[in-house]
Amino acid sequence: MSLPADAQAMMAKMLGKPLFVALRLPADLSGFSGNLAAHLKWAAQCEKRGELFASGPFVGDGGLPGALGGMSIFRASSESEVRKILAGDPFIRAGVYTVEIKKWVLMEGSMTLSVRFSDQSYLLR
Repeated sequence: MSLPADAQAMMAKMLGKPLFVALRLPADLSGFSGNLAAHLKWAAQCEKRGELFASGPFVGDGGLPGALGGMSIFRASSESEVRKILAGDPFIRAGVYTVEIKKWVLMEGSMTLSVRFSDQSYLLR
């Protein structure tokens, strides 16, 4: 299947940043509370190393964050690299979640960051 020329021209201008999405699927949530702090510490370390692009739980009305699973987006060169990173996640090690990994290409979207020097505050939209 080939893409129409106009679509190819539009896509050539887009970001085209390859990333990996890890979908966290609930497995045994009985270990959630006992592993939450360690998971958050692990995620912060991944962020500081530049591996973690974005991450967070799926939420529903009235339920605990993470009861429906979650999603993490990683900067990595391969799925096997993502699996190595995830092997350190306390939630995965404890079987709280299983994970499904998909390669994803960031094409469209935007982010607005406003920094105020006077009080060292910021606003991310």
